[in-house]
Amino acid sequence: MAWKLCSKEDVLNIQPIPKSELEDSWSEVVEALIRQHLGTPYLGSTQVITGEIHNGDGTPYMRVKSPPIYAVSAIRINGASLLATEFVVHNNYIQLVYELFPRGNLNVEIDYTSGSTDIGSVTKLAASSMIVAIFNYKKRFGADASIKWSNPDKEKGESTPNQDLGLTEHLTSIMKQLLSRPVPRVY
Repeated sequence: MAWKLCSKEDVLNIQPIPKSELEDSWSEVVEALIRQHLGTPYLGSTQVITGEIHNGDGTPYMRVKSPPIYAVSAIRINGASLLATEFVVHNNYIQLVYELFPRGNLNVEIDYTSGSTDIGSVTKLAASSMIVAIFNYKKRFGADASIKWSNPDKEKGESTPNQDLGLTEHLTSIMKQLLSRPVPRVY
């Protein structure tokens, strides 16, 4: 589904592009790249995940496979269900309040809803900028290093997308500059 992380109006606020030239496939590609970069497969929507199985590791923390967590509906340890008061839900993990996840092989089962419908302004800016970059690349007919689009006499300043390796490097640099990945925590 296109246009979940930014709207066509967000793109038009950055660069005046005829709205009819904005393709849904660009939005789909950009959103897939951002979700992959952030490690959040359901950003911009929600998805119910049932029966996700984990190994207990003797800590009170359990990271889910598809963050962020929107809601948790059930946690079962060795088949016994936990009450909602026995755990706290954080963005990427679940923390038990009174006990530890017992060590075991495939002994923890979690039912939860993954995703987020709240898209931050920086994510919208990144998605919009990436779509503008795709439009500019198309407008140049894919030219990256031709005499028409590059500046061979340049001695100072930053490089431009025209002097980089190509569209994918430009899109990656936008994500790296604007979107920070969550820092893994070691417990």
